[in-house]
Amino acid sequence: MVRRRDRPERGREGKRPDGGSARSVAATSAARASSLLSGGVPAARVWRILGEEPGAALELVEVAARIKSGHANAVALAACEGPEWRVLAAAWSLAEHSGAPVARMLDRIAESLASLERLGERRSVLLAGPRATIRLVGALPLVALLFGAALGFDPLAVLLSPAGAAIAVLGVALLFAGVRWAKLLTDRLAAAEWVAGLEYELCWIALSGGASPQSALRSVADRIDAFGAQWVRLSALRGDGKVQSVLRAASAHGTPAGPMLLAEATAARAQALADLEQRAERLAVQVLLPIGVCVLPSFIVLGVIPVLMAVMGSLDPLV
Repeated sequence: MVRRRDRPERGREGKRPDGGSARSVAATSAARASSLLSGGVPAARVWRILGEEPGAALELVEVAARIKSGHANAVALAACEGPEWRVLAAAWSLAEHSGAPVARMLDRIAESLASLERLGERRSVLLAGPRATIRLVGALPLVALLFGAALGFDPLAVLLSPAGAAIAVLGVALLFAGVRWAKLLTDRLAAAEWVAGLEYELCWIALSGGASPQSALRSVADRIDAFGAQWVRLSALRGDGKVQSVLRAASAHGTPAGPMLLAEATAARAQALADLEQRAERLAVQVLLPIGVCVLPSFIVLGVIPVLMAVMGSLDPLV
């Protein structure tokens, strides 16, 4: 059993050598598996067929090989690297054991993983401004030195002198600290990626097979823990959790819980996008702190003071 933490996984970009991403492969594979199931292919053969196709992704080839060696489909999926595959494995296992429509489940999971890809693209756009600002401001000291040299002075000679060496060390230290500080701020937002609302969809899958709400919740919790699905919050399944609140509301109003769960999953993803926008707006202000505290002082130390010292040195013979 894979033990998991009750928080989103962070810090894995999922990039592939071909320029795509592990997330897009998982989403595309789920959608194609759904198409095969809808076309009459037995569930036991779907992943082997996908893995044996010409040009199949490496993950699918490995899944097919593990299934051939005797592993269950869900176990073979969970062995792939990346949280998206463990979510897919948990959903597949739930559908198999509950009797829920597997093709419909795959369509929903594929859309969920595709939403993460769209969220990542939006994040890249929002981070482009702060990252460009960091690069531009970080280059200012070098620009000042080149400008001084273009005016006929020699600030580099000043920096190579004993006094200039101390100035250079201080300036480089400030510049490194400022750029590193600003980069950590942007990297923190870049690494905060996960699919919101999956706990609602997994519960919907379990309920679609006809299980009672409490039995469905237990099945979801067991699959989350067994496959190590980091993107799914166990806290939402507790008595005071959000999934339980939706189930109680559905029972109180006498309405099916499934549509309400899917609506909550969609709302959770919309809220995640709104939160991303807000965090990116705050980041644009936060990066000004390392720039003001470290980078701009380093510009003065590395770019302005050496030029002024070179100017003063060039004036000495004239005095």
